[in-house]
Formats: sequence, structure tokens, C-alpha cells
Amino acid sequence: MFKQALAAVALSGVAIAASATSYSIGTLPTATSVYSNVANVAGPSFTDTYSFLAPSGGSVASASGVTLDLSSMLNINSLTISLFDSSNALVQTGTVGESSTLVDVPLLSGAAYHFEVTGQVAGSAGGIYTFIASAAPVPEPETWALMLGGLAAIGFMVMRRKAN
Repeated sequence: MFKQALAAVALSGVAIAASATSYSIGTLPTATSVYSNVANVAGPSFTDTYSFLAPSGGSVASASGVTLDLSSMLNINSLTISLFDSSNALVQTGTVGESSTLVDVPLLSGAAYHFEVTGQVAGSAGGIYTFIASAAPVPEPETWALMLGGLAAIGFMVMRRKAN
């Protein structure tokens, strides 16, 4: 009887273990490229880590995760994406729900970061989510000045036409 109770406790400990998978992105893609992954998860909860290096030059990171709900067979509740720096300090956390998003989070050039995707598995057969991340260059001050100059020129032309 004692052996059966001990085996039941050991099996229940395995059943409640959280799952965790680590992915290495390399340098976070910029412009029209994105990093994407479809992940299958199990257990009552999970934490997946996506490590990456920020692109050289100024950039901002964006990431999104969406769970796939198939009639309660494959589902995740409380899906959350968080961004951490190399010292494991939280930079920003996204929305929480069936999807989670981070948009335009500033990155230090060449620095190491990681996204953590967490959630509660609610499907009878586990859960599936899609993760997408990319970086966009931060406009240089010269770009902003050129854009503002162009807008001012257009405004001047519109005022001249109205005067005539």
C-alpha cells in the first residue's frame, strides 16, 4: 500500500511539472524579415524562452503570440510575452489573453535579450501557439528633419494655392 501511495505521489509530481523550451534566434531579423515559430506545449503551465541579439544600429523590437483554440482540445489561457535584457531584468510585458503583443520596444545595439512566452495550458491535448518577432530600425535624426522639411514645403504650397 505504501509503495502504491509513493508511486501516485511521484506520478502526480510529474503531471504538474511545467514545460520549458529554449530557442536561439541569433540576431533578431529586421525590415521585411521576421522570426516565426509554432510551438506545441504541455503541462498545466509553460515558459518558453527565445534568446536573441539586437541588430547593430538603433532598433526597436516587436513580438506577437497567438494561441490556437481547437474546440478546447488545444488551447492556452493567459498567454503572455515578456522581454528581458541580458541581466534578466524585465524590459516590458505585453498584453495577457489568447494573444499577447509587444510593439516598438527600444533595444541597445548588439545587446543580448530574450523573450519569455508563458501561459496556462487549457486544452485536453495540450496547447499550440504561434510566435513572431522582428526588429525595425529607429529613424535617424536626419530622416526626421528631412520628413519635417518635406511636410513644411507641402504646407507652404497648399497655402500658396489657397491664396491664389
